[in-house]
Amino acid sequence: MIEQIDFEDLPISELKAAKTAKGKGMKILYISCVGSHMWRMESKESDIDLVMIYTVSTRRILRGEKFPAAIRQEMAAKEGGIYDTLGWEIGHLIDLLIKGNINAIWYATSPLVIMPSALQEELSALVQANLCRESYHSIKGMAESQIKSETGQLKLSGAGLAGRPGKGYRTALRSINFGIELLREARISYEPVMHDPTPEELKEGMNQLDEAYRQSMLPDLPDEDQFRDFLLGQRLKEMDEDAGKD
Repeated sequence: MIEQIDFEDLPISELKAAKTAKGKGMKILYISCVGSHMWRMESKESDIDLVMIYTVSTRRILRGEKFPAAIRQEMAAKEGGIYDTLGWEIGHLIDLLIKGNINAIWYATSPLVIMPSALQEELSALVQANLCRESYHSIKGMAESQIKSETGQLKLSGAGLAGRPGKGYRTALRSINFGIELLREARISYEPVMHDPTPEELKEGMNQLDEAYRQSMLPDLPDEDQFRDFLLGQRLKEMDEDAGKD
């Protein structure tokens, strides 16, 4: 089961190597499952998509040392499925949350957390209290990319738009619905799309997304200070813990 993933079995060789390098240690803050499992839309063939949010040493940051804002995606077959794993440093996540990035919102608020922490719960609450109209652009771009990908696959298969749509159309509609709910109701909701949407349904969904953006009562941007203060608190806490080890 997803909830019983063993950290040692995860395909994150780069992060594990960094954790053991003298003076270069990284700390995993939490691990969440995203992708189809997050939306309760997985099949037996679905990859298990994991995102690890980690932090580097505050001392390392203050010294001006370079550190990875993200860790490359890795895929590996393990018993029970294919694991598709990537890592984001907490500062990188915060930067993108301030911009209203949809992937960052999903990584911070996924309801399927397999390595939970108080920090993740606090961050999720912070994101939900700072929803904004700016996310519309990221959400629409995501949906358009998903539609374009699926349309390309149909054309390559010779099916054309009259063919039966697949994963791309379903993922596009779930992104659209997510955006409508966020903009209209100021709420994060991971509702699955279990049917095969038609191009007409997607077009209507896009229109509704545009209308939700125009009528949204959300602030244009999130409160950046709240996110920066959250990150500062995490950096200072990490520095205190590191000092206690000396």
